[in-house]
Amino acid sequence: MEGYRNFTVTMDHASDRCSSWKNAETGDILSYAEMMIIAAHLDSEYPLEERSWYIVFPDGEIAILHEDFDEIMPLFLPLNKKKIAHKFTGDEFNPARFDADPQPENMDEAIYCMHCGHKLVKGAIYCTHCGKKVK
Repeated sequence: MEGYRNFTVTMDHASDRCSSWKNAETGDILSYAEMMIIAAHLDSEYPLEERSWYIVFPDGEIAILHEDFDEIMPLFLPLNKKKIAHKFTGDEFNPARFDADPQPENMDEAIYCMHCGHKLVKGAIYCTHCGKKVK
């Protein structure tokens, strides 16, 4: 079990153990790309309190621990043991590209992921469904 102060770093380590997660609270299934969007948002908008840590378990589960509490609160449960082969690094990952409206200017010119077939956001570098690089 390892502890981190930054969710992006947490995801880097969790993605060495699995490639999709289930939100412990909502039950939503999240891909690596979706988790990285969450990481960027959490790190910029909701930094951890000084005495809190994100925890990564050997199976890829992500939890949070506050020094004053007795229990570890699960955040994301691992769904598989598939390691992420190509990870987001540096300027490759731009959350704004995933948040854009996925409808192209001309509906006849929709662009789809060559790996999974899902509709891509205009200008996306990675597919929000499978997380694979599309450019």
